[in-house]
Amino acid sequence: MSCVMRILSKVPFRNVKHVLWFSSEIHTKSFRDFHSNPKLCYKMHLENENKYAYTIMEKNGYSMRLSKDNNVLPITTNEFEKIIQENWAKKKPNELINYFSQLGTFCSTNNLCMSNKMFDNLIDSLTDNVRYLSDQELELLFYSVTDWPETESIRTRNYIEIWAALDDECINRLQGWSFDDMLKFTSLFFMLNVTRVSEFSQKSVQKLASKAKQLTHSQIVQALFYIGIMRKSPHDMHNLELELDKRFKEFSLDELAVMSMGFFKSKTPIRDNEVVFKIIHKIMENSKEINEVSLAALLKIIRYSLHTCRNNEIYDLLDTLQHEVPRLSIMCNVHLALLGTATLTLHKECLLKVGKTVSSRISEARLKDLERLVLTFGIFNVTLKTKECFFEKVINELKNPDRQSEIEKHARTYACCISFFSLVGKYPVDLMSNVLSSEFLKTNYGKHCPSYGKEILTIHTTAEIFCPQAKMNRLTDKCAIILAKKYTDFVPSEDYVKKYNVSERMFLDVKQLLKEARGGDKFVLGDHVLPHHQRGDIIICNDHDGLPVEIPENYRRNLFGLARRVPDHNHWIVLVIGGKNAFISGSDTPTGPFLTKIKELRALGYHAALVNWTTFNNLKTNEAKFIYISNLITNKAFS
Repeated sequence: MSCVMRILSKVPFRNVKHVLWFSSEIHTKSFRDFHSNPKLCYKMHLENENKYAYTIMEKNGYSMRLSKDNNVLPITTNEFEKIIQENWAKKKPNELINYFSQLGTFCSTNNLCMSNKMFDNLIDSLTDNVRYLSDQELELLFYSVTDWPETESIRTRNYIEIWAALDDECINRLQGWSFDDMLKFTSLFFMLNVTRVSEFSQKSVQKLASKAKQLTHSQIVQALFYIGIMRKSPHDMHNLELELDKRFKEFSLDELAVMSMGFFKSKTPIRDNEVVFKIIHKIMENSKEINEVSLAALLKIIRYSLHTCRNNEIYDLLDTLQHEVPRLSIMCNVHLALLGTATLTLHKECLLKVGKTVSSRISEARLKDLERLVLTFGIFNVTLKTKECFFEKVINELKNPDRQSEIEKHARTYACCISFFSLVGKYPVDLMSNVLSSEFLKTNYGKHCPSYGKEILTIHTTAEIFCPQAKMNRLTDKCAIILAKKYTDFVPSEDYVKKYNVSERMFLDVKQLLKEARGGDKFVLGDHVLPHHQRGDIIICNDHDGLPVEIPENYRRNLFGLARRVPDHNHWIVLVIGGKNAFISGSDTPTGPFLTKIKELRALGYHAALVNWTTFNNLKTNEAKFIYISNLITNKAFS
């Protein structure tokens, strides 16, 4: 009988749900490495961050060890053959556990999998008797599972019956258990690497979050750790943030890092900026001693939660941490470089130190690390001056045959990295052509172009602008138009009433000023010149004497989705609306995406100018605003 049918016929309905979910949703995923040979002790094959976080809790004495000495006496082949013939229906629950552990030890030595049909009757009897086990025996059964060799996946027959039965029984006992009991058994599901799909673990974390005021500081840390493992926030997540704020001084920096993982991995920002500022100050006070894994976790939640600064806290943190760059791993350095991107805070010295460190060890960097760094340097318009151009080194690294398997595995990251080269003025034609090849697109994005990412449209359009004569793969016009419709916003219009954001209202204000001064709608157009940029721009045309010229109908009817070059020898001017996030914090320097847009417009023959949001909105009268816009137009049209 198949695994699914055996479970449907033997276990409670809730277990059926587990099986059906796994059969349909995780058919292609491998969950190997739940546990290994007990002779080598219990070995968790987890990502370093989770392993490190659990070690912190274990060292602090409030999380149980996930390994126990195997005191089961080994059995011979003859004893194994005798035991396997036992009538399991007549055995007591504690006897079943003992036999299960003995057989697991033998099978580990002899490489026999739990899914073997010879163990079906034992597994059936064991799952039927789980309800009769004491809490101590239930815990022992979890450890007995680790005596067996690893299974191919968590949906392997017999293995799924065991953990699903344990999950059901733990749910049945949940109401009578203390917070410590809930956390203990959640950690046992973590040991089996099924926390994310354990209904008991989800219910436990939900209950812990709802009772956050009653939790000790160690229980709060553990609860947030398991929230991070499940990557899903409970309904009362904010309660945990309130307790974090209230008892902030009780937590060490490492504990704060574990808690930060819970917030970040569950996609829950810390809402109160004051809590984030406290974390920043604590990092600065302990910058010399902080572990790099803890630091990376804290930097991620700071970046995820903080979008405005009160007193240059991000700059001060970068100023402090720049001295730690040499001792930090590449991954931690990348998160340090990324820290300023959310608030557009540039600390050039720190960024350059990170770039030089990664450049000297570039072969050790992951593809994702290189992609993030190219983006960061592009956002801040920073060029790393080393003996060999950093960006050329990254390009050469992407051409390295040793990177091929990584590129195949993370093809979209590879494509994004190539698209970000446009921010730093690099256009590697061979790499761009590779990404735009039909084989690459079909393998990594699918057959149909609507599934292509925005990075594909960016690569295609920049190739059209800067490499028009290059012999390389390109998208069809039809495909480019489909992607442009997907990735561009509608241009704000006075005829369409909706709640516009500040940038869109500024767009309408500037357009209205120009219409009033130039003679109406025929002289001003709001549209997309560059289809790979999300927002449209304001287009006007002057003759060589500086007088307004009507926008021709054939220009207005140009096919949307394709880059538009100037149609004649008049002065074509594009005003780019620079909203709040168009400039690096504390300066009038545009960010990389806006500078790149200006450069691309000029390459197409336009005179492009960026309208500064702060300058425009600080002007009190329409007359003053029009003078400001007129000066921009005059300076750009005749520069």
